[in-house]
Amino acid sequence: MRDSYSKRKSHHGSDDRPFKKSKGGSNGKWQTPHHKAKLEALRAKGLEPGDVGLATTCVKGKERQALDELMDICEEYGATLYNLKTSDDVDEEDADEDIESSIKKEVQSLKPSSKPGDKDTEAPFEPIRLGLDCLLFMRTHAPVDPVELAHRICIDARDGVGKDKGGRRSRFLNRFTPVTASAKATEAGLDEVAKKVLGEHFRLASDSDEGDEGEKDGGDEKKEEEEGKEIFHSYAIRPTFRAHNLLKREDVIKKVAGFIDTRHKVNLTAPDKVILIDVYQSFFGMSVVGGDWDSLKRYNLHEIHMAALKTKSKPMKEVKEKEGEEEVQVDKPEPEPAK
Repeated sequence: MRDSYSKRKSHHGSDDRPFKKSKGGSNGKWQTPHHKAKLEALRAKGLEPGDVGLATTCVKGKERQALDELMDICEEYGATLYNLKTSDDVDEEDADEDIESSIKKEVQSLKPSSKPGDKDTEAPFEPIRLGLDCLLFMRTHAPVDPVELAHRICIDARDGVGKDKGGRRSRFLNRFTPVTASAKATEAGLDEVAKKVLGEHFRLASDSDEGDEGEKDGGDEKKEEEEGKEIFHSYAIRPTFRAHNLLKREDVIKKVAGFIDTRHKVNLTAPDKVILIDVYQSFFGMSVVGGDWDSLKRYNLHEIHMAALKTKSKPMKEVKEKEGEEEVQVDKPEPEPAK
């Protein structure tokens, strides 16, 4: 009788109420779907004004795998283009450290960390999974150039350069959009980013106005001489909006075009430069890429791979037959003239 009472007692608290059984997976705390979604949102890192890097789309439902692929690719090209150490290199160095170095490192880790933004604490690549399906962001830091990085990855994919046969580097990544400057997605943020980014590639309308005022008296010949040396590239503006309704697409295009000197002509079919604009929630990013953006499938890695496979899948028999026909035509003797 005493044993049965003690067993029953062990399942009750001090107020004689039974304990709830643990449901597992959350330290005994039950979570509603809403609670789980909230925790996921808290774990996700968000974009901030001033962030630089690569906005990347991916296959829906494969964001985690795509983020791993993106990190591997960026580390590979970081080592190739900028001589940066990969995570594997760092692990090998840590394994080779002697005891004294390990102790110093342990003591250093106990000290207060540096302030956010310090160059010594910033990794060249910082992957971010955003709270939106099919969208990732790789935050980059100097010396990495997002435009150069995206262009090189796509060029190598087109030319079949890579670890895997055919240059296939990923299964889940799609389009890259480099971001060289960013701010809040407001009119003031648009002005700030546009002046900074466009000024590195185009003559701005404001610069032309200032030059005209300073050269009213006897400056026409000098102005013509400077214009003869300057190349006025044509351009196209390609904006992308996601989960944003404050700035309107047409207004953004008109305003960005208004910053550029009118001697730079708009060319939507074969521009010298392409202005990429990426607006996501409260984030406004911009970059300028080369005119081969369209031919590189708008930096869509998946489409580049598919086009490369189609090129390689042409039957070699047809190619040989064509080559043989050309040889026959060249070597065939001309008919003798009729007597």
